[in-house]
Amino acid sequence: MDIQEKIGVIAKKFQIAKENIALESIKAMADIAQEISFPKQTIILDIGQATKYIYLIVQGIARSYYIDENGNDITKLFMAENDFLLGESLFMQESLEVFETIENMKCLRFNANEFKNILLSNPTLEKIYITALERTIKYKMKREYTFQCLNATERYLEFKRIYPKMENRVPQHLIASYIGITKESLSRIRKTSKINKC
Repeated sequence: MDIQEKIGVIAKKFQIAKENIALESIKAMADIAQEISFPKQTIILDIGQATKYIYLIVQGIARSYYIDENGNDITKLFMAENDFLLGESLFMQESLEVFETIENMKCLRFNANEFKNILLSNPTLEKIYITALERTIKYKMKREYTFQCLNATERYLEFKRIYPKMENRVPQHLIASYIGITKESLSRIRKTSKINKC
């Protein structure tokens, strides 16, 4: 991928987010971007590892997850094309979660410190950075609410609302992990949902 293609990918990300970013800022990001690919089921970042990089997904899907006290993984979120895979890399030195590819993935990779410096050097980008922090907090609050106040069917419907194009791309056991139920329970919920639509 040449520099113009990188600029196009980064510009598309910010256009989707409805942010008007100066071309020089996009070029600064493109200048530090490296093209990188990961095969399916690759752990990109593990718990306790230094959070050195931020990734912009060009193609593919990844997820982040925690490991509970019983050794089970609990999916936190899914990321797809035009999403940043960053976790707490802008905010913390070490990862608290695992990032794993679900499909073969192509990305642009940025050094986290250099990327953060670019964000903080421009008032518009700094505003985007603050908005990203706010979104992270809101997402965590919403996830906490769904687990405390919604039943499994409602959590499944919430998954479909948040990730409308992912149900057919993500394995069912990972959707079940995101919702906090077994794969068998998810299968029953999906059958019931289909019956109710008829």
